[in-house]
Amino acid sequence: MKKYEGIIVGAGIIGVSIAFHLTKLGYKNLLIIDKGGVASGVTGICPGGIRQQWGTEINCKMAKAATEFYEHINTHLEPEETIGYQSVGYMYTFHTEEAINNYRKQKDLQNELGIPTEFLTPNEVEKIIPGINKDDFALASYCATDGFVDDAYHVTNAFADAAKRAGAQVVNDEVEEILLEGSEVTGVRTKKRGELSADFVVNAAGLGSKELAASIGVDLPIEYEKRRILYTKRIEQRLIEPLLISFEKGFAAKQLSDGVIYMSYLGANPGTLSSFEFQMKAAEVGMELFPPLEQVEFSSYTDGTYDSTPDHQAILGDVDELSNYYQAVGMSGHGFMMAPIIGETVADLIAGKQPRIDISSLHLNRFKNNQLLNEPSVV
Repeated sequence: MKKYEGIIVGAGIIGVSIAFHLTKLGYKNLLIIDKGGVASGVTGICPGGIRQQWGTEINCKMAKAATEFYEHINTHLEPEETIGYQSVGYMYTFHTEEAINNYRKQKDLQNELGIPTEFLTPNEVEKIIPGINKDDFALASYCATDGFVDDAYHVTNAFADAAKRAGAQVVNDEVEEILLEGSEVTGVRTKKRGELSADFVVNAAGLGSKELAASIGVDLPIEYEKRRILYTKRIEQRLIEPLLISFEKGFAAKQLSDGVIYMSYLGANPGTLSSFEFQMKAAEVGMELFPPLEQVEFSSYTDGTYDSTPDHQAILGDVDELSNYYQAVGMSGHGFMMAPIIGETVADLIAGKQPRIDISSLHLNRFKNNQLLNEPSVV
């Protein structure tokens, strides 16, 4: 039976980031397995936003560290083609005093942790987003160091390529189950290759993680939430540089570097709307806040899925009852933006090294111990 130092199930952004960071710690004989290949799942259609404006301390710390990685991603990964990362900022608009007061606590937390979020008046916002409806909102929060990567597929492959250059292998195969002897994980069984042995196994299988964990009796509290993104035809004029979000209206929009604008309706029960109804609702709430959207034409849409936990936080780390098994699952829609630091911290745990950010609050045990860590700022 073929033996590996470690097997990582899932070649999305989380799996390949873990592999990359393990190679930085000296691991070479690593196998990454994915039935569709690198970035074949939801990672490949991720819009690529990188934000630090979160409502819990752990997410603020992780997002800040991840953003610092993305700012220097070409130095870290040395890709063949330069990755285009832009610090364009995230702009949140607030339409009521209640929303402002609720967010003020989050802004204070972010500032305490070194994230330069600031409140802006409608007149100040207009200087950054000309054409915005100043009468539609009362205040906005803005973090200029939040950023954006247009091509999540490219980023994920760059992580994978860097890991492969250090000795890791990536194969297309389907993991049917994790192998267990008593309480010790010993490898995996795949559809094409049969049984493979490893010193440890990492479940980073994204939407397939719940089923995979069940093969060794681990019950992951993951539910699936649909998300839809609309894309416009290309526009030569630059309309929106920051990513513009209104939680109250349920709206988000960003112009990509090629001129296409993507937007989404995030309001009540978007999954019950037909494609046409969804498009009309997104246009309606979007034009209220940003009237220049009236001139755009929709060309396509993409449906995606969040693997969400009850508190909308990832599940990271080992499982008490098992040895040689680790999880990086339940990303709840923010896996791509957190991937660099998730990869680093999980790799450190595997290597027996103390991570620079304590991720123990994101352990699976929090559900059993009723210590959920609810994240209020999920888009």
